[in-house]
Amino acid sequence: MSLDSYGLKSTLIEGVDHVTKAVGGASSITKEVGLGVAVTRTGTGAYLLTWSESQGYHLGSIAGLSAVTPASLAGHTVVFGEYNATARTLAVHVRNAADAAHDLAANEWLTVRATFSHENLN
Repeated sequence: MSLDSYGLKSTLIEGVDHVTKAVGGASSITKEVGLGVAVTRTGTGAYLLTWSESQGYHLGSIAGLSAVTPASLAGHTVVFGEYNATARTLAVHVRNAADAAHDLAANEWLTVRATFSHENLN
């Protein structure tokens, strides 16, 4: 089966989506998908995405969690910090249903779609 290629339609001028996917582990995280971005663990449930070069203006991000056993992530949420344009970083925090920091375990994934633009849309 092959995928047909169509341009992504958007209301954003020059918007570019950067998709990053990482899998958890024993107090670690490993990037599986994401060109020009590194993913590091900075503390319990705290991760940092760092781009190798400027992507332009950060318009926003969305995230998803997935797991081999979905119940392992029931009630969890992802909270973003503010994008740091100088350092080219975005902090990502994973919280459990009790609002405590949660490290992703093996077979638990974090996917982030960060949208950037070369135009300042303010």
